[in-house]
Amino acid sequence: MTADQDSPYRYTLGMLVLYFVLAFALTWAVLIPALASVPEDQQIPFFVLAAFGPLLAAVITIWTHQGRSALGRWLRQVFRLRLPALLYLAGAFLLPIGIGGLHYGLYRMLGGAHDFSEALPWYFYLAYLLPTALLTGGNEEPGWRGFALPALLERCHPLLASLILGVLHALWHLPLMGHYHTTIGWYLFDVVPLTVMLNWLYLKSRKSVLPVMLLHAGTNVIGGFLPTPTDVLGGGRTYMLLRGLVYWAIAIVLIVLTRGALGWEASNPQGRETYASLG
Repeated sequence: MTADQDSPYRYTLGMLVLYFVLAFALTWAVLIPALASVPEDQQIPFFVLAAFGPLLAAVITIWTHQGRSALGRWLRQVFRLRLPALLYLAGAFLLPIGIGGLHYGLYRMLGGAHDFSEALPWYFYLAYLLPTALLTGGNEEPGWRGFALPALLERCHPLLASLILGVLHALWHLPLMGHYHTTIGWYLFDVVPLTVMLNWLYLKSRKSVLPVMLLHAGTNVIGGFLPTPTDVLGGGRTYMLLRGLVYWAIAIVLIVLTRGALGWEASNPQGRETYASLG
């Protein structure tokens, strides 16, 4: 069977470019007017709608270039449910809690206050995780990991694909820097290594985005359960710096353990041939 028959779709360069243009355009068309004109306490519905931009961009790109049947096959692949339970546990609990614990440990080592007075009760964890996975973070993943990453992997090494995707993913959030009270530099510092982690989990999950959606959501909500309220580094950069250091440490471990492949060859035994033939 040829590479074309193995895959229900191929990612041309034009599709990849169109995808990124649409992902930015669809999101920013909602986000920028909402941030400029909607009261802050009424912006959440617009954030939810904007977060679907990467998914909608992938759907439009595949449908317009390869038709409805290819779109159906793509959707079945990226939302594949039948996966080892450990992958779901890793995405929902093990990795987010590990990240939060390491972040909190660094914070305490630097003299941060042990203050759980405003921490969310742990029995609320799933109540925060699942809506975030479906509506305000995790729902980006069918686009970033389900479409953009495979398209990039057809053309470049997994580490270069991670760098490109991490930078573009961070820039996609650019209108929100004021809302997040940070800068694009600090955001890049966090998102690039996080992209390595998300890419690795996607490739280990048989190219299903479901565990990745859970991990994305988990990294968004874990700070509410392990709070770090003290600025121990000055300049209001404690949270982003410590979280970024944790992400970089985990990303480097994954890069070393996988020799830079991030599970690409392991998830696709014919990865080298496919990579060479589609590059």
